[in-house]
Amino acid sequence: MNLKTTCLAALAVLCLLTSSMFGQTETGQITGNVVDPSGAAIPKAAVTVKNVATGATRTFTTDSSGTYLVPNLPPGEYQVSASAAGFATTQQLATVAVGSKVGVDLHLQVGAASQLIEVTGQAFQVNTETQTLQSVISTEQVLELPTLTRNPYDLVLISGNVSNTDPTGRGAGVSINGQRAASTNVLLDGVPNNDEFVGAVGQSVPLDSVQEFSVLTSSFTAEYGRASGGVVNLATKSGTNVLHGSAYEFNRVSYLGSNGFDRNANSIAKPVYDRNQFGFSVGAPIIKDKLFVFESTEWTRVRSASNTIAYIPTPQFIAAAAPATQAFFNAFGQTRPGLQILQTVSKSQLAANGTNICKGGAAGGPCNMQQPVRQPSPVQSREL
Repeated sequence: MNLKTTCLAALAVLCLLTSSMFGQTETGQITGNVVDPSGAAIPKAAVTVKNVATGATRTFTTDSSGTYLVPNLPPGEYQVSASAAGFATTQQLATVAVGSKVGVDLHLQVGAASQLIEVTGQAFQVNTETQTLQSVISTEQVLELPTLTRNPYDLVLISGNVSNTDPTGRGAGVSINGQRAASTNVLLDGVPNNDEFVGAVGQSVPLDSVQEFSVLTSSFTAEYGRASGGVVNLATKSGTNVLHGSAYEFNRVSYLGSNGFDRNANSIAKPVYDRNQFGFSVGAPIIKDKLFVFESTEWTRVRSASNTIAYIPTPQFIAAAAPATQAFFNAFGQTRPGLQILQTVSKSQLAANGTNICKGGAAGGPCNMQQPVRQPSPVQSREL
């Protein structure tokens, strides 16, 4: 084997190991024991796990103590069945959440292998496999709970030990366990999704592309890192054996909104605001039970005008200033045509409101002379 072949083989192994390492946080596991009617372990029993949506099937064998473990399962509903010589096949449904470890114990009854015993009821699943405290936001919650800008990370707030009192907007926009918002580790399909420069979410995703996500608030297991506050672990959808999709348009316009108090007080017209958020998602099979495709794209268009209120000095105030100040205003301080003066206030009126425009000036200087300052009408700027 030459050096080139050796390097390529080593690179392929490294890629597989890296993919497996990332996949531990995105995917879940099903583990449990296979026992007979007396509770004794059944070694070498065949355990089959089938994804209900995609039909993907994986088969494992229990060890000498009757225990099995099926790792790297994408979030979804699974059909778990076990069979052994001299026992009827037992089948049970289990739901795997993103990054979870689900325990499913299978009790085999004596009978022919052709017999099938199906456990139809699912009891409330208590996490007995890890010490992690987490809450899962399901597909139904993601699609049905209201969000103003259709940002899936807004739904982190419905978890426990979460607060939106952090004003920085970093992390997922919330504080977990009283830590700073930047102390949250955000994962997208098992890969870190953090903008390390500003400590915010790196890549936003359309709401319709989210399968589900979990919020881990305490006692993270070994595969999670970086976070001292919490972990937000989001998994996107994949195609299934059934064609499914969506198309949507969400619109917000100023015509349906009210004017602000300050604008009404100053007889300022309501500004223009038009926000369109639209997109689609589609998933379909390419080869049934084997190969699938999913696509989700979203656009946001905002047309708005904002009002800015500023205080500017009157010509009399500028005339009383130093020559250099007058030259500056003559060169760069010209107001835009068409501005309407709303109000003229004096220096003492500004000082009464907590604004000292003569701070640092000499007591007998021109600034401390009683010169009025006028307040112009808001300047409108349009952003496309």
